[in-house]
Amino acid sequence: MIKKILVAYDSGKKSHKALEIATEIAKNCHAEIYIFTSVKMPEIVSSVADQDMLKDLEGKTYEYFKSELGEAEEKIKNEGVQVQIVIVQDSPGTAIVRFAEKEKIDLIAMGSRNRGLFEGILLGLGSVSNYVIQNARCPVLVTKD
Repeated sequence: MIKKILVAYDSGKKSHKALEIATEIAKNCHAEIYIFTSVKMPEIVSSVADQDMLKDLEGKTYEYFKSELGEAEEKIKNEGVQVQIVIVQDSPGTAIVRFAEKEKIDLIAMGSRNRGLFEGILLGLGSVSNYVIQNARCPVLVTKD
């Protein structure tokens, strides 16, 4: 039975879709939603930014997500679903898996990779959704376009 759903959120189209689907599932199962995001800068940014710049970027990212997730929270509450916002400063993939285990999450919903093939190859960036699929102990729902 699904009682707790974690939605990994990065403000992209695919994560919006994951949140919509998770909300429908939550309504049907009387489940609670955790909207989860990380404000940790990608390795490529942290490798070139000094500590003050990095701290400033992460602070602004935190404020952005706090506002955006607050709006999503209100919308979901209006649908009659219990919801909590979780903002962390950790590597997204590992943070999602760790939180899901700690909170005994029944389902993780997330968008598929937001980067194009060229960008992924050029920058050597891994896919958070792939990491979560491979390491989560609960089912993972991955939305696409």
